[in-house]
Amino acid sequence: MKLKEVTIHKYKSFESEQKFDLENEITILVGMNESGKTSALEAIAKTHYFQDDESFKFNSTHDYPRKDKVRMDKSGENPQAITCVYEIDNLLLQSIETEMGKGLLKSTTFSVTTKYDNSKTIDISVDAKKFIEHKTKELGIASDTLNDKLLKVKNKTDLETLQKE
Repeated sequence: MKLKEVTIHKYKSFESEQKFDLENEITILVGMNESGKTSALEAIAKTHYFQDDESFKFNSTHDYPRKDKVRMDKSGENPQAITCVYEIDNLLLQSIETEMGKGLLKSTTFSVTTKYDNSKTIDISVDAKKFIEHKTKELGIASDTLNDKLLKVKNKTDLETLQKE
C-alpha cells in the first residue's frame, strides 16, 4: 500500500487547505525556513504513528491554527486535520479478493481522513452486492431473496429487524 496524495485541511501554519501528490520513488518538500515542511511531515506521521505516543496524536490546542482556534471552540465542531489517499498494491488486492470476493473493490485507492479528536473516516468504494453474494455463498446460506434483504441493511436497527423475520 502506498501513500499517493495528502490534503492538510488546517494544521499549525496551514490556515487553508493544502494538497500535494506523492511520487512513486521520491517526493521532495521544498520551501523556505518556517514554511511548514516539518509540519506537513508531522501531520502525516500523526495519521498512523508506529507507537502509542501522545505527542503524535492530533491536539487542537497545539495543532489547530491559532487565529481560528477560538472560532472552532465556540462552534463545537471537530474539524478535519488531514486526508491521506492510499493505493492498494496487487499483493494486498489479491488478499482482499481471496477473503472478500473478486471484484469487490471498485477502485484500488481509498482515503483516510483524521479529525482533531483522532477519529478516522475511511472512504473506500466497494460493491456491496458482490460482497454479500460472496459471504452468503461461503456460509452456505446464499439465496437471491436473502441477498436482496441484506443489501438493504444500512445500520444495526435494519439488521436486527431482518434477524427477527
